[in-house]
Amino acid sequence: MMKRLVLSTALLTAAGFAQAQNYTLNGVEHQSVIAPVNVSNFNGQTLKVAPAGKGKTITLMKTPFSKPLDNYTTLALPELKLGNIIGHPTLGWDDTDYSIPDIVPEIYSDEWVLNDVFYDGDYPVATYGRAPKTEPLPWGQSEKDISRRGRDPHLIMLVDPTKDVKKVYNTANMTFPPKNRASDIDRQSVNWAVVKDGILYFSICGLEGFDQGQNAYIVAIDTATDKTLWVSKPKTCNSDNFMVIDNSIVCGYGGTDVTDYVNVLNRFTGVQKQHIWVPKAPNWFALSNDGKLYVALYDRHIAFKVLR
Repeated sequence: MMKRLVLSTALLTAAGFAQAQNYTLNGVEHQSVIAPVNVSNFNGQTLKVAPAGKGKTITLMKTPFSKPLDNYTTLALPELKLGNIIGHPTLGWDDTDYSIPDIVPEIYSDEWVLNDVFYDGDYPVATYGRAPKTEPLPWGQSEKDISRRGRDPHLIMLVDPTKDVKKVYNTANMTFPPKNRASDIDRQSVNWAVVKDGILYFSICGLEGFDQGQNAYIVAIDTATDKTLWVSKPKTCNSDNFMVIDNSIVCGYGGTDVTDYVNVLNRFTGVQKQHIWVPKAPNWFALSNDGKLYVALYDRHIAFKVLR
């Protein structure tokens, strides 16, 4: 049975400040704080200077490792499974069975539906999107028949176990610009999110060509102040995940008719430090016990040595 969560007021989408809201989940009263993500320039507002002692990033060095892609659930080595870094609710086509924290409702405010829960950070982060449509698709099934997971996720809940009030960020003003939106499937959405040392990092991506090329970027938010710290340049990250490693973020960008790259950013400034060509689009990243970073490309696995 899906868990229900009822908010006392509607979601805040336009105000420039956070607002506390009461809700009840499984008979227990909770609070969330809803805050929009405010960014004035979608072309990238990176910081030029890192905080003291945080300017050095890792360096990736290619290795000769190359292995054909067997499946999309194991990343090159048996111990590198997607379950180590991501948690899908089992709501349809997705047959994974990762644990969803009790505090995470599957339906939020009677309209937002759980899409993913990510564990690759200091604590879990959940994303929510629109409810799947029930109208039949050309082959007879509806979106909801295929999967009950939320579509076009753009709501981010921080599931910090040390906080009584759960913070929720609404990225609608970033992900739903007024132009070039012909239908729901054209929307950009939150692809991956993680909290590290009080900073929320998330990637925004959508269909190539929308927003005049202002697409596929990473945003950093200070969760203590709700201020946007930086926005990466567009066409930086459309990989399924990215990784926070020391003072760095490793991500990928690629696809049909574009050149494919692995990128290293300074996580405190958003400035790109490495831009490494790879033969196919990078999808997943994972660190192994052998100290290497393994990358699942479209058709194979490759590896980099991580130099600190």
